[in-house]
Amino acid sequence: MLVPLSTLDRNLERSSITVGYVIKSVDNATLEAAGKRVVDKWRLLAGRLERNPSTSMWSIRVPLEGEVSDRLQFTASKLAVELDAPIIPVDATSSEILVRPSLKYFRHPSTPSSVSAFSTSNAPILSIHVTELSNCACVGISVPHGVFDAFGLGQIIQSLDAELNGKAWTPPPSSETNILQETLQELTAAAPLYTKEPAALVDIQHELVPPSLKNMVAITADLAYEYLWQKAEVKAVYLGENVVDDMVRKVKDEVKRSGTGFVSTGDVIVAWLLKAAYLGETDKNTVWGTTIVSIRGPLEEKNPAFNSYTHNGIMPCCPPPLSKEEIASKSLAELAVIHRKAVEEVRNIPFIQAYNHWVAKIGGAAMPTRRRGAESWVFSNQIIGHLDGIDFGSEMKAFWFWNVPFTADHSVILNKFKGGYIIVACLRRSRWEAVAEEVERMKKGENRVQ
Repeated sequence: MLVPLSTLDRNLERSSITVGYVIKSVDNATLEAAGKRVVDKWRLLAGRLERNPSTSMWSIRVPLEGEVSDRLQFTASKLAVELDAPIIPVDATSSEILVRPSLKYFRHPSTPSSVSAFSTSNAPILSIHVTELSNCACVGISVPHGVFDAFGLGQIIQSLDAELNGKAWTPPPSSETNILQETLQELTAAAPLYTKEPAALVDIQHELVPPSLKNMVAITADLAYEYLWQKAEVKAVYLGENVVDDMVRKVKDEVKRSGTGFVSTGDVIVAWLLKAAYLGETDKNTVWGTTIVSIRGPLEEKNPAFNSYTHNGIMPCCPPPLSKEEIASKSLAELAVIHRKAVEEVRNIPFIQAYNHWVAKIGGAAMPTRRRGAESWVFSNQIIGHLDGIDFGSEMKAFWFWNVPFTADHSVILNKFKGGYIIVACLRRSRWEAVAEEVERMKKGENRVQ
């Protein structure tokens, strides 16, 4: 069976995802056997990527019968060293800055990154890499981003958890048609469902541009500046369940009093990180943000099958730009409301249609822009994937996430872990210092960010 992917998948064809778990110990034979059972039952994972040269679209050639035990890449090693990052215990009351360990413990170097590399090397779609160290074991699960987003990766992790723990599960359906591609084509061809261009699209048009050579050079130069001059680095903030619940309760009380609507925990965490990172900065640069949102919800109105859609089902939204003075002066509640309104404005069929009309006009793809006087962030709330929801039969000590082959500066990934929230981000060193200072104040009950 040939399972086609969509244009949204093609937009992410150059990258892959690794989720990493630091656990007390691991039974390699049990884990490998569970992984092979997942691949055998969910035949999509046994497939190989193929490109249609006439359309440049990707598909997965899925074997419906036969032995597929070799269709899982399982690799393992054992080293007499400790993990190269401290393992800090966290609980419901924790506020901690965490150092991310090296990817090499979670991802085998032979694992491809791009969809084209997966195709040319005939590599398995699903890879599991284990490294046993003297103080822990590391388990990494990797997939091409051009096939799965966090929701799809979460389906894989839940399937593996079921096989490890004797739970019943049903593989998501696969088809020789792609319901997302069909829906997007129908919307693009249909008469507009909107009377005028949505205001939310105007903000997106300011922040996203076609992936031309000029724009690629600009973003590459800016990345180099952030990494080499500003010493951007990837770390994480862990905020325990009690810490976040208290913060969110106060924000929601303020939002309720003001009558400005609803905010989610994710909105509050985005607002908190922005305010913490920019503490003390007074220059005139504007701050732009792109938030990646799932469109499965609104598309379920057209087809209920979207509630289990495996492949990339995401699109961007862009809140209005803010000055650093505005970020400093506005409360957490005000910033959270701004973010929530931006998210809600794109989660509807008319907007999805308008966005796709615009993307078609600019060549079929869009990427964040970089320009003088503006600082761009990208936020991705991956809680929908429940990526921490796996029991290896051993205590889970830490949880990490990587975009491969590189992490863009000021990109932020939000997941749950041990009931709290882990925010993996790539920030300037000075901004990490500001966030770390706020985390220390939080431990003393002296928060500046409110």
